[in-house]
Amino acid sequence: MGVRRLGFGVSGPHGSSIIPAATTEEMVIRAFDLGVRLFDTAPSYGNGEAERRLGEALRRRPRFECIVSTKVGIVSSGGRKRRDFSPDGVRRSIDASLKRLRIQRLDWLFLQGPAPAELTDGLLKVIADERFAGRVGMLGVAGRGPEIDAALATGQFGVFMAPVHAGLQPYQVERLNRLKATGAELIAFQTLTPTLPRVPIPSSMGALWRLGRTLAGRSTETSRIRKTAGESLLWALTEGGAHRVLTTTSRMDHLEANVAAVEDAPLAD
Repeated sequence: MGVRRLGFGVSGPHGSSIIPAATTEEMVIRAFDLGVRLFDTAPSYGNGEAERRLGEALRRRPRFECIVSTKVGIVSSGGRKRRDFSPDGVRRSIDASLKRLRIQRLDWLFLQGPAPAELTDGLLKVIADERFAGRVGMLGVAGRGPEIDAALATGQFGVFMAPVHAGLQPYQVERLNRLKATGAELIAFQTLTPTLPRVPIPSSMGALWRLGRTLAGRSTETSRIRKTAGESLLWALTEGGAHRVLTTTSRMDHLEANVAAVEDAPLAD
């Protein structure tokens, strides 16, 4: 089933008061019932609120059937974010995430955009220790550029999150090809190709959230390629070579449409 290659991201508005907690939990449960088994979040989404919502929702579904992933390295507090890849900071982050998610083991743990200089021996040791202790399963890195190359060089990471869309530049495609050549798993977290600036009327609270980020200058790459969300997800799984894709939405009909779009996708190699 192609839907097993689809993950639901509890991020963005799902960690804020824009979306009620009950709505987030309902969408997680609906995603599970549709066949989605990968759920991703991070403590930086709403200062842990997204993790709390995901933990509450999955409490009602069989734990052994889910892959739960979260991140370390970016700390959110009082509306501000700061970086903390220190060994002690990472341990505290894992402790807090396990508590909020109501689980004893993180299936996947991603370093969230670490700069190459932040991949210190101390950091690598603490995450290896956490894995040895059974609190963490697979180790990964979420990033867009040189941090992926630096993480690959350590040989300690088996899964990576990166943009996979039709607008990638040749050097970005080449980086992803190097990644896959190592046998690592590639998770696409941005499948919609950034387009030339325009200001659409937001159709949902999630769209409003993304519009705000764009107007704040956080989306910098642009392209003339336009695909629907479903087309983009399917492209990433086929032509883009991603093993899995993540989708985030605040609308139930969008979630169901995304599931339908990937149902016939071939199983990953």
